[in-house]
Amino acid sequence: MESFTSAQAYLERHFSSGKTYSLERIRSLLSDLKSPHLAVPTIHVGGTAGKGSTSFLIASILEHAGYRVGLYTSPHLISITERITIDRTPITESAFVAILESIKSAIPQGATYFEIITAMTFAYFAREHVDVAIVEVGVGGKLDCTNVVDPRVSVITNVGLDHTEILGETIEDISRDKREIIKPKKPVISGVTQPQIRDLIIEKAASVDAPLFLAGRDFHIKNLTIGRPIVFDYVSPEKTLSNLELSLLGRHQVVNAAVAITAVFQSGFIVTADAIRKALSTASYPGRMEVMGNIIIDGAHNPMKIQALSNALTDHFPGVQFETLFAVKGDKNAFDMVRTLAPFVSHWYLTTLEALTDWGKGQMLPVNALEKTIKEADPGKPVSVVEKPEEFLQNPPPPTLITGSLYLVGAVEKWISGSRT
Repeated sequence: MESFTSAQAYLERHFSSGKTYSLERIRSLLSDLKSPHLAVPTIHVGGTAGKGSTSFLIASILEHAGYRVGLYTSPHLISITERITIDRTPITESAFVAILESIKSAIPQGATYFEIITAMTFAYFAREHVDVAIVEVGVGGKLDCTNVVDPRVSVITNVGLDHTEILGETIEDISRDKREIIKPKKPVISGVTQPQIRDLIIEKAASVDAPLFLAGRDFHIKNLTIGRPIVFDYVSPEKTLSNLELSLLGRHQVVNAAVAITAVFQSGFIVTADAIRKALSTASYPGRMEVMGNIIIDGAHNPMKIQALSNALTDHFPGVQFETLFAVKGDKNAFDMVRTLAPFVSHWYLTTLEALTDWGKGQMLPVNALEKTIKEADPGKPVSVVEKPEEFLQNPPPPTLITGSLYLVGAVEKWISGSRT
């Protein structure tokens, strides 16, 4: 592997591999690499929405407590190196190339893009002797290639309809898939509130004797004050933390923070209240309710995440309507996303961009199809088409909201930063 560019090209050739979902390939690969995924204590984080933010918050708390923390998330915004970090520092391009080269001979026929990057991550964290790895599920749970870890704690943030072509058409099907990250006798933490989904998680946890901690039952958010920062109390039978300040915006992030705190407490790592306070008060997560002057950037890309964004806009920007740059992947429920966001939009600006997912599919919804959807879901609103996001960004009309796709957010972040990565 001669360069970072050639390493990226190698991975991209595996986008269309592995149409059959199973754990056989990743298990074989990791076995040949002497099981690096078992060399480091792990916290495994799944869910439909909030798993990235929760993973980030868990990592931040442990880092502030003095641990060397590996964090594996997906997708990235600008560079693939963002997916693999230690103490919030992305893997260098040279280290990325070296790790890929070191495992290349063991990569089996048909291995997927995501399987290869996951194996690289485990190999890198083992090589760098991290104290703990926070591993975010890619899609689902049962057959996601991260589901080979032996976690200290499993987390299921919440469950909604997404990736139905892989996970099933109903919320119950998706819940059954996601709950498979629950492991025997290992604590599981969840922010799920829907009774029927809770019951499925309770059932699975009981069947494998896994201690279960549910938001609103076993730990609570009290005295919530919406502002910048958000202030709240975390309350559980074992611990009360009063007047916590959270710099992330949106009450959904408070739930994520409470789940993260509980996961850390159940992980066995020693963490002080001061470490938790510092982690929450300084948290900054690019592309998630990120405010840049008159621009808000949020990577909400399914109906559940758009609902969370809408709630956050109501809380933090009441009565404001936004000039909205919007793009959606073709496999998302664009109608429900538009209908939910419509009260916060004064003018829709539609754009598209080339996007490949880790599964080698999922081009962006064509602008003409998206325009038709908006006219059905939000009739009467002005709609404009911009060929490229950067055309809009050269003179964005305030106040501006950019959302609908993490790929769109990545393109925007790249343009704003001037990156050519």
